[in-house]
Amino acid sequence: MTPDSKVSLPIRNTLASLFAAACVALSASPSVAATDASAPISRQAAAAVTPPDAPTVMYYIYQVDGKGETTYEVTNGSVATYWFGHAFESEGTHYYTGFAWDTADRYGKPGEDDVGPGTKVNITEVTFVLTDPAAERPWKFRGMEHTIGEFGAYERGEDVDPKRKPLEYRTPAGKLLLAVPTTSFDNGITSTGYALLVFNPARLKEEVDGNVWTYVGSLLTGEDNSAACADGEVMPCTSSKGELVFTSDGKQDMPTVAVKPSGTTISGPNKTRQLSAADATTFTFDAAKRTYVEK
Repeated sequence: MTPDSKVSLPIRNTLASLFAAACVALSASPSVAATDASAPISRQAAAAVTPPDAPTVMYYIYQVDGKGETTYEVTNGSVATYWFGHAFESEGTHYYTGFAWDTADRYGKPGEDDVGPGTKVNITEVTFVLTDPAAERPWKFRGMEHTIGEFGAYERGEDVDPKRKPLEYRTPAGKLLLAVPTTSFDNGITSTGYALLVFNPARLKEEVDGNVWTYVGSLLTGEDNSAACADGEVMPCTSSKGELVFTSDGKQDMPTVAVKPSGTTISGPNKTRQLSAADATTFTFDAAKRTYVEK
């Protein structure tokens, strides 16, 4: 993989190179890992294999032993946190990617500890490939990227919503658009949405610049104000959710994403209304900004 590295991470990048060289017994180079499997692995067989756990994901990314913890300081005061893991298949190969996020480094400069809604965190990833379900170590290291985008607020990543499952969409060119369900709570309102990430298998084959994984934005899909409305005494109580609909427009590889809401929303003082198809919001991929924007 060819990571886009933050300027503040030279030490991590050096450690990553040393670590990869020292772990030949546990991992394989991209060229080797891509050809390890001697026969196709069925989805059923792949699903039965336990993927690398969160501490393993963290160790491969940061080369710091967290002693089983999934949030700990890594370098220069930066704190890393495990975020999400996903097993998937692409072009006949079974992968598992673990994601984490980390805060900015600290150098004792004024203002470094000031955080707000615009203070995002850096997203990282490590990807493994399944080579032999019967092997002692069935998952082989495929590669990692120290930065694939930034998200979150108040120097925290978006919380994963365990009540909903991630969604997948395959593009005509073979990319995987992964929608990770997220949730947040602020001022008595619970918000739900999806964080969107793109896996580009072509980057595993080509020695060119660009990310294998890229964060391409987050979409709000629903809100519930039951913790703030006080049974309608403070404000009208509303609850909504949204369905993601992926559609190919035939013009670009990345799909159009529509949020089709249902439920209720506030329509005026002490008034609510039902959401309908007319309230749907459409987003298209902006290739120049590498993110989804409202159409």
